[in-house]
Amino acid sequence: MSSSYSLEDGLAGIVTGASSGIGKALAVRLAEQYKAKLVINARNAQLLQETAAEIERAGGKAVCVAGDISERELSTRLVETCLSSFGGLKLLVNNAGLAKPGPVKDLTPEDWHYVFNVNFFGPLYLTYAALPHLLAQKSGKIVNISSVAGKISFPGSVCYAASKFALTGMSEGMAAELQSQGIDVITVCPGWVRSEFFTNVKMPDKRNPTVIAQRKDLIGWLMRNCLSVSSETAAADIVRACERGGGREIVLTAPGVIMERAAGLCPSLVHAAAKRYPADRA
Repeated sequence: MSSSYSLEDGLAGIVTGASSGIGKALAVRLAEQYKAKLVINARNAQLLQETAAEIERAGGKAVCVAGDISERELSTRLVETCLSSFGGLKLLVNNAGLAKPGPVKDLTPEDWHYVFNVNFFGPLYLTYAALPHLLAQKSGKIVNISSVAGKISFPGSVCYAASKFALTGMSEGMAAELQSQGIDVITVCPGWVRSEFFTNVKMPDKRNPTVIAQRKDLIGWLMRNCLSVSSETAAADIVRACERGGGREIVLTAPGVIMERAAGLCPSLVHAAAKRYPADRA
């Protein structure tokens, strides 16, 4: 493995956006496989406590720090809490994110600022807070949860996609720059992952993959088995990527892989398809 640090039992780390979805599933899986000691963060304190209870049942340890990751001082508090509670910091997972869907004309500059503050500057602040400790020990892993939307932008999700493009670029560049210093940076670009995310951004049920997957017809079967993955499957894939190391990037879900490859091989085709996608998806 090219990084000087691989996942090990009792690893200490930070997971943001851990109250649901990929963040929660990943935190619980790390506890199951590695008895991880984690500082977990989300805005909803009650849901965060529920995640902490699952981590403890899985054999790990958890300290909850509720708050909005867009607030810069929270990043320092997360790192200091991990160091004081567990005596170190080996893993940082930048997972917290949100979307502001809708046509560009309906968004305000303030909407863009907030989405970028959570999806890009939040991970940036936390990375800078953790970096001195990782560099000093010449080891550690940073996992940045971006999106297929961080590679392909469609109408109705331009603001979200732009923030994830920025996160993807930051993550890929840091992976190349920091690997020689013992820090392994993993970039994760999920497609449709069945979670509460789509409900939280008020996606209509007819377009919500989590809701569609509950249907008993062929469309529901395709969504469950071909077009999307569960949060738990995504978490397992991310852990495997961390175990392999090497500053890799992974794209989750078959449609995500196909679209990402198509965008690289024939961008004009993807652009033509994007133009047909309705910006107002209500």
